[in-house]
Amino acid sequence: MNGPNKFLTSDGREIFSFPVRAFPGLVANIYVISNGDTRILVDCGSGMDDSNQDLLHGLDSLNETYGLRLELRELDAIFITHGHIDHFGGLPFIRRYSNAPIAVHRLDRRVLSHYEERVLVASRLLETFLQRAGVSPGNLKDLMAMYLFAKGIYRSTAVDIPLQEKSSNAYDVQVFHVPGHCPGQVCLLVDDILLTADHVLSRTTPHQAPESITNNMGLGHFLDSLDKVAALDNVSLGLGGHEEPMPDLRGRIAEIKQVHQERLEQVLAICDEPKTVAGISMELFGDVSSYHILLALEETGAHVEYLYQLGELIVTNIGQVESESAPVFFYQRC
Repeated sequence: MNGPNKFLTSDGREIFSFPVRAFPGLVANIYVISNGDTRILVDCGSGMDDSNQDLLHGLDSLNETYGLRLELRELDAIFITHGHIDHFGGLPFIRRYSNAPIAVHRLDRRVLSHYEERVLVASRLLETFLQRAGVSPGNLKDLMAMYLFAKGIYRSTAVDIPLQEKSSNAYDVQVFHVPGHCPGQVCLLVDDILLTADHVLSRTTPHQAPESITNNMGLGHFLDSLDKVAALDNVSLGLGGHEEPMPDLRGRIAEIKQVHQERLEQVLAICDEPKTVAGISMELFGDVSSYHILLALEETGAHVEYLYQLGELIVTNIGQVESESAPVFFYQRC
């Protein structure tokens, strides 16, 4: 992993970053916003042991490299960009040391504060999606076990500040609600630097899942949110929740939109004949393994759902849908 970095905003505020090993093979970026008096931690890793230790080491490295002496107990606020566990899972660990107020968008508030309920409801909706997608019972059982793996590392933690767009806050950080990848995802504008969370990443096209699993997700919301960020005219640098800084944020957004446009065209071509989401996923992503099977199914489902919403696809096996309690859906191009 790379060492810490420092960025200076147009108004002289400092943004520090350092990496943590959120999960094996997944590195997340942690940020500290400082104006000299107020220090805000943005995201906190997964809560896994490696992630927690990297969090403490990262704070120490800021002192060693930049002379910023900061301990968890000295934080003034903790902003969580969205309700995915690689970004908020470290909160119970931080609560051992800090009582700083926790802020997250109100649409993701219950994920942090009523986590056990959220996992149960989401898992039931995911199971229904996988059944309709045409996943076999044996594979469905394996996928659900993978989904629930590591979900028990977090315990519900109260949220103090429910963020919403254009709401005033005491930290002079502009909040932009950008649903799609996650219902309550936000980008945080600090003068001319935008913390893009997982909404825009430098190399990866952020993962999408259908809104049928969770409201305010889905490709339509995501594409609209990309346009919202692209319309900002005062951003000189984008800093993502993973990967590298983005000096050309609009250019990167255009690349991500192009990836999705090409994928939508692929789905339409595949659906010249009736296909299940599972069948479409195999043609789009090939023979992937482990957790990537679930990610591929969700990504495919998001694109199929979007095309269905636009009237580009229809469900062809209406008789089966009408007569069975848990039918598999077959989609065909109109």
